[in-house]
Amino acid sequence: MNKATRKTLADFTAQIEAIKDQLADIQGQLESIKGEIETVGEEEIEKFDNMPEGLQAGDKGQAMQEGADALESASSDLDDAINGIESAVSNIETAMQ
Repeated sequence: MNKATRKTLADFTAQIEAIKDQLADIQGQLESIKGEIETVGEEEIEKFDNMPEGLQAGDKGQAMQEGADALESASSDLDDAINGIESAVSNIETAMQ
């Protein structure tokens, strides 16, 4: 790694250090939102599970199931975002070593 590349990475690290508190706040907010999404998804699954089997197979039941699945996907996407931020910072720090 040449001097110019190291300087560029050092600049990235300085920028990351400058916004680490903001990143921590954002990650905390994303975790909170993720938890709320999971709660709503679990409630929808519980409602679905408590429906008679005939209604589960109907349009309303299928819509509930699709909604719960979408919320599960949203929760997973937020996990990816949170982990992606942490991973990016870690990879830059590793590259500088």
